[in-house]
This record gives sequence, structure tokens and C-alpha cells, in this order.
Amino acid sequence: MASELTTPNISLTESAASAFNSIVDAQGYDAAAMKVAVAPGGCGGWEYQLGIARRPTDTDLVTESLGITLYVDSMTLPLFDGAVIDFADGLMGQGFSVSNPLSKADCSCGQSFKTTGGAVDEGTCTSSVAGN
Repeated sequence: MASELTTPNISLTESAASAFNSIVDAQGYDAAAMKVAVAPGGCGGWEYQLGIARRPTDTDLVTESLGITLYVDSMTLPLFDGAVIDFADGLMGQGFSVSNPLSKADCSCGQSFKTTGGAVDEGTCTSSVAGN
């Protein structure tokens, strides 16, 4: 499955790139990349995982968006290829969100999704991601 996708099509918005740079600076890193993956979990069946990484793993694909290096997990890329990562800072909190064209249903938390049929149960979000 992952061998079919060799160039990730994952992008950041300007606000996501700016927020990531601010986080990296606040942590005192000279250079770091955004690690992007999904894992089983959340109320939708799959949960986005975003983090800071200093080097890719053996299974990561490397790409870039708006000057930010992205290490994308090749094993789960088929579940979110084409996604756009955004950052919002508003009255209801702040945090990263993912717009995934392959998602069939999203949880209201914005951190969990399904890739095949069925609606996510409303009001049953189990995400503990800050800002959402």
C-alpha cells in the first residue's frame, strides 16, 4: 500500500507554518521538521498525529511545504494524502486541524476521522488534543 505513494501531497497553510515555527523557536531547536501520521484511535477510528522531529524514521517520506520540512509516515499516508494542515487561534482555543479529502466522516473535535462509510457519533469525542 505505502509503496504506491512516494511523494506525499501534504501541505500547510500560512498560519500552520507560522505556528509551527513559533513552537520550534520556543522549544529552542535550531532545526526541526513536522512529523505527520495517523494512528488507530479517537472516536472516528483514526487520529491525526502531529509532532516535532529532528530526523526522519526509515519509513518516513520527506517533503516540504512553505519552508517547513515534513516527515510523513509512509505506512499511513494512503489515509490522508492530499491533506491540508491549518492552525487557528480564536475565542474557542487554538490548535492545529487537518482537512483530509479522503475522510468520509469527521469527529467534531477535528482530530479524528473515518475513511469508509458511516457517520461519527456526535458528542462522543475522546480526543485530548489541546485547543479543540
